[in-house]
Amino acid sequence: MQGASLTPRLTIPVALSAALLAGACSSETPSHECVGRSSEALKVCPGASTLKGVDVSYYQGTVDWAKVKAAGNTFAFVRVSDGKNTIDTKFAANWAGTRNAGLVRGLYQFFRPGQDPIVQADVLLTQLAAAGGMRPGDLPPVLDLETVDGQPTATIVARAKAWLTHVEAALKIRPIVYTAAFMSDVTGTHFSTYPLWVANYGATCPTMPTGWSKWRFWQNADNGSVPGVAGNVDTNLFDGTLTDLRAMTLQAPDAGPGDAGAPGPVVFDAGGAFASDASMGQGMGAGKPASEPPPLPPDPCAR
Repeated sequence: MQGASLTPRLTIPVALSAALLAGACSSETPSHECVGRSSEALKVCPGASTLKGVDVSYYQGTVDWAKVKAAGNTFAFVRVSDGKNTIDTKFAANWAGTRNAGLVRGLYQFFRPGQDPIVQADVLLTQLAAAGGMRPGDLPPVLDLETVDGQPTATIVARAKAWLTHVEAALKIRPIVYTAAFMSDVTGTHFSTYPLWVANYGATCPTMPTGWSKWRFWQNADNGSVPGVAGNVDTNLFDGTLTDLRAMTLQAPDAGPGDAGAPGPVVFDAGGAFASDASMGQGMGAGKPASEPPPLPPDPCAR
């Protein structure tokens, strides 16, 4: 993610980047088709409808979210922490500010494979609860998987899965995985049931990490300029319509996709039943899970 001095930039290795030039998507290429595979890399172009969004951390300072919204952005992801130790000092303000501005909001945690995954997940859950919890209309939490942290692949996979399982059990919504093609040796097919937020800068169509043949979000630049944000900011696209985006969000009890108008946070009590707004602060913000995502289509470029 943009701006964190401890966070590696998401770039495709030079050898792979050069090899992919011959397989770029052209304006004549239909969306969602494989248009060339080089070094086993698959590029997937956006569909006919996309929505704009940003992601931020405290490195962007104080954000004027009303201006971000007015500039044509629909969604925003905000960082909660870097691992277990570095809490983002702007998280609470950004979590409230995005919703107040009318943006569809989500949160992410930079995942440290070298740290206990449950401790990291509980940092996210605790900070989220302190900031008011999740409400209907909020996007799933995101595992930001972009460093090996000196760990073997098997350890990274096991710990990332532990984080994902723990967060999903607590919030009753399936998390998103943010990663890039250079992490393919780690991702394999281990995370393909999770929605993908892919990072690939300066591309016409993003290169997919191993395990996925479609993406929901694409971080397409780390040096964007957006009104309301001082300096550079990560820019993103969602592949779909506003109805599609809302279908991914936390749903109110007995509400269908897109019904995000409940007046307050929805939480579970200790027994797993829905509790009232008055119980906020006694448990993690949560709600009814959205429908399970459909299975990913087969890789059109499989050989």
